[in-house]
Amino acid sequence: MIQLRACVVIFTVILPFLITADNPCRFVSKEKGTIDLSSVARKDGKAAFPDETPSVGSNYVYSYNPCKPFSEGDTCKDVAVCQVSKDKTLTFVLAKHDSAKWDAGAGLGTSPSISYTFGLKLVSIELVCTEKTTGELEMLGEAPTNNYKFRLTHKCACWNGCKSSSDGLPGGAIFIIILLVLAVVYFVGFAVFNKVHHHRTGADIIPHRTFWVSLPTYAKGGVTYIISRATGKPVEKYESI
Repeated sequence: MIQLRACVVIFTVILPFLITADNPCRFVSKEKGTIDLSSVARKDGKAAFPDETPSVGSNYVYSYNPCKPFSEGDTCKDVAVCQVSKDKTLTFVLAKHDSAKWDAGAGLGTSPSISYTFGLKLVSIELVCTEKTTGELEMLGEAPTNNYKFRLTHKCACWNGCKSSSDGLPGGAIFIIILLVLAVVYFVGFAVFNKVHHHRTGADIIPHRTFWVSLPTYAKGGVTYIISRATGKPVEKYESI
């Protein structure tokens, strides 16, 4: 039961972080419409915008693939943005898609953007609308250190400029669906087992009924413990289970 309680605490804390990342391909704004970069991305593991040279002098070039991960060199594996030395001997991961965050822009005349984080690095990509179907990526510079700024000009950077053939579901929705399916299998499977094998009836067929009845208390205790440790307050002693 101690291990089970620990799992409940960990699940309660971690679950919100599993569904916070935005969809790296598609952004929907109730006021402005939809930006969909799915058709801009290459899906063969390579960058749609490879080895782009910065607008200012630099010893590095930069590769970017919207929406889908790509790999380049020895270090950049399944990334969104990669920094490559001009002699191709060094590669550095700047961003991965699972950290994507969209910004619709503050108001009229401001461009939307998508940003990524990787460790201390922040990549911001301004999205500029154009009627051209051939896109252009500009590397604007690194200022301050570890803050990389790009500008992507493309028809798909326009609100409602492009639509994907299949919108699909965001990762958070898929995770919740899988979680619900597993929950149904768990409850139905154990209920049938308890009914047939143990010949239980009524509420007794509920799997681990005592635990589920006590779950709210366990969750409250776990959250209280974490808050106490974070604030430095005395930790309440757990009752034995």
